[in-house]
Amino acid sequence: MNSIHFTFLFFINILTFVTSSPIHIISDQSKSFNPPTPSSSNGISILSNDEIPDLTRFVTYSAASYCSNSADWTCGTYCEQIPDTTVIKTITTKPAKWVEKFGQDATAYCTITRNSKYKEIVVTFRGTANTGNTVKDYEVVQCSYGFGSTTVPIISKPVGALVHFGFYTAFLTFQQELRKVISESIKQYPDYKLVVTGHSLGGALASFAALDLKQSGANPCLYTYGEPRIGNTVFASFMYKTLDTMRRVVNQADEVPHLIPRVDYIHHQGEIWIANTTANQAVKCSGEENKLCSDSVPSKDWNNVDHDGPYWGLLIATSSCK
Repeated sequence: MNSIHFTFLFFINILTFVTSSPIHIISDQSKSFNPPTPSSSNGISILSNDEIPDLTRFVTYSAASYCSNSADWTCGTYCEQIPDTTVIKTITTKPAKWVEKFGQDATAYCTITRNSKYKEIVVTFRGTANTGNTVKDYEVVQCSYGFGSTTVPIISKPVGALVHFGFYTAFLTFQQELRKVISESIKQYPDYKLVVTGHSLGGALASFAALDLKQSGANPCLYTYGEPRIGNTVFASFMYKTLDTMRRVVNQADEVPHLIPRVDYIHHQGEIWIANTTANQAVKCSGEENKLCSDSVPSKDWNNVDHDGPYWGLLIATSSCK
């Protein structure tokens, strides 16, 4: 974990205290669990082995986004694991540009790639990597979903849908150009599947992007890893009704999915909980926050190590970048 990640986690612990939720000390010890028993009555089902290759591939895209050479797909191990990939476009924005006045990096980043083997167009958002990203992490006050939309008005915008101000306004800096690039790419490759993915902050941005692209006429599949909570119950319900495919992966006792307090926030559906990475035991959990899955992890066991994996053997680490 780098200093940016630690600062974010430390701040959120302070925030948790201010909002009267229990504070705890950040652990640096990974923690595994026995997965819940699958049953139709508890909403737990076995993760099929057939789904693991896709889940592994998209977390690899997410890992690659932290590498500076992902822009031309020469980033080393991660890029090599997904051959036949062509970068269509990279988008760099500065959601918290003011931090540059203090000599700090403010860039947010995503890649749009095409893979000829899997016939996929993949939009990948990078997670927290600098001070500007951390500033957006901190902006936990909620705003109305659809606030400040830069292009086509939100279709059937749900009344009462509230979202994380920092994450949503960061996404808005990508919205217009992303819609343009995806619209052109779909016309050029109409038989390709569209996937939006990201890790941590990248998962939050990916969720907003997938929802936005769906409302602009595309049909994206969403895969996130270590995603924090991004909105209230009304918004989470809207996501479930709007997107056909959502996969929200939580690794063991990863702290980030829990840190933004559940005061006016709740996760969207689609959780896949990797209860034990060593034994490769993962389950699919129905509902927004199934009490038998990652929500069952005691706060004393939350840690910062599990946030970066391993996800089916893949560890997210810039040391693997070329």
